[in-house]
Amino acid sequence: MKRLFLILLIAFSVPSFAQETDKGSLESEFDRLKTETVLIVQSQAIDEYPLWSDGSDYIGCNLMGKWYKIRLTDIQLEEATWRNQTIGVLTTQDALSEMTDKEVKDFKKVSKFQPREVTTSDGTKIELKMEGFSVSLVVTLKGQDSKTLWTSGGENCHSLTISPDEKYVAYLCEMNGLLVMKIK
Repeated sequence: MKRLFLILLIAFSVPSFAQETDKGSLESEFDRLKTETVLIVQSQAIDEYPLWSDGSDYIGCNLMGKWYKIRLTDIQLEEATWRNQTIGVLTTQDALSEMTDKEVKDFKKVSKFQPREVTTSDGTKIELKMEGFSVSLVVTLKGQDSKTLWTSGGENCHSLTISPDEKYVAYLCEMNGLLVMKIK
């Protein structure tokens, strides 16, 4: 019996080849989960606005006064529900690492930040509109009507930052953490 228990313990402790090969880029994980929003860092202790790397392959966030970067390649997301929609949640344990002062400075140079409204070079507008104590995420594609994707129900969301490749926008929701949305 002890031998069987030991074999089962070893079998479930060693990562399988399938788990290792399932990792992908942020883009491929969005596609795999058929979602457009990912919770990258789940924390209520995020200070300052999110920062992007020049290649949009890392996102930086300040957790309790210390800057960290999160790798957006070779990652895995798990499906979750948030604001009545399917989202991804980052589950890759080794994706987070501390940033150097130089990296923070370099990330700040390329990060396009606005507290409540950003517009891409093709005219897509993303807004975090305040409505009383709630915030709504509103997207307006150039030449089209605005579309409200969700309303927070009391949570403050802010700090929109477009990735340098303009594929994504990051923002903070104070009760949840750092989120990234794929721009259509």
